[in-house]
Amino acid sequence: MTTNTAAKILGVHASTIKRHSSNGRLRAMRTDGGHLRIQPAHLADYLHQNHAEHRLRSVGDELARFMDALRAHFQQNDDDLLTEVLFDTLMEGNDHSFHVMVEHLFEIYPEDVLVLGPILLRLLRIIEKRYAASTLTIADEHRITQIIRDTIIRYHFRATDRFVPNGKQAIVGCAERDTHDISALLTRSIFMLRGYTVRYLGADVPNEEFRREQERWGADIVCISRTLPSGPGEDRNLLRSLISSLDRNRPFDIVLGGLWSDWSRSIADRHDGIQVIHTLKELDDLLAV
Repeated sequence: MTTNTAAKILGVHASTIKRHSSNGRLRAMRTDGGHLRIQPAHLADYLHQNHAEHRLRSVGDELARFMDALRAHFQQNDDDLLTEVLFDTLMEGNDHSFHVMVEHLFEIYPEDVLVLGPILLRLLRIIEKRYAASTLTIADEHRITQIIRDTIIRYHFRATDRFVPNGKQAIVGCAERDTHDISALLTRSIFMLRGYTVRYLGADVPNEEFRREQERWGADIVCISRTLPSGPGEDRNLLRSLISSLDRNRPFDIVLGGLWSDWSRSIADRHDGIQVIHTLKELDDLLAV
C-alpha cells in the first residue's frame, strides 16, 4: 500500500509514515520509481510496536487482513475483501474484533452513511446467499444479522449530534411481511442527517398503519422498504389507501425502496407523488433537491 493509504488507516499524517519508514520502525520497500510501499502485515507490526493506545491493536489475528481490505477500499474502491473479512470475523465468533473494525470505519467516515451503509448491506447479502445455499445455519443467520442491526443503531445514535431539523417529517418502515429492517434503519439515518424528524415504524408494518401515521403526524414523506419480492396484490393493498390519502390531503411524497412489483413501478411512473429508488445514494440525492 502507499504511504497515504497507511496514514489513512492509522489516522496519522503521511509524514509520520515516511519518517518511521526511514528510521526503520516501519518496514517498507521502494518501487523502481522510488516510491515507498508497505505490506499490510508490516503495518500491523508497526501499529503494535508504536501505537499502544490505538483501538486496532485489539483486533487480533485478523488485523493484517483488515488492513489489506482497507488498502483495497482506499486505493481500488473495492469493498469485496472488506465484507469478506467482516463476515469471516463474525463466523469465527470474534464479535469484539468486528465491533473494533466497524468503530474504526466510524472514525474514518463519521458523517457518511453512504459509505458505511453499502458495506453493511453487502455483508448482509453475503449472509443471505450463504443461508439460501444452506452453508449458514439459521442460528448464525440470526446472530450475525442482529449484530449488523445493532451496529447500524449504534451509528445512528452517534450521528444524532449532527441532527439539524429542517421542519419536515418522514414515516419510515418495512412493508408487511418484511421481518428484516436493516435497510430501513439505514434509511432512517439518511433522513435524519438530511434534517427530517423520523417516525420509525420498524419491521413488518401492517398496510394501513402507514396511512394512519402519515395523517397523525402530517408527514411530508412516507418511505417504505421492501426486501422480499412482492406481487401486485400485496402492493395494491398497501398503496391504495396511501394514494387516496395523497389525493385528498395536503401533498406528501411516497418513496418505495427495494423489491417492488412491476405494478408498483408502473403506478410510480404515472403518479408524481410516488418514486421508486434502488440505492441509499438515490434516496440521499432525492432529499437533497
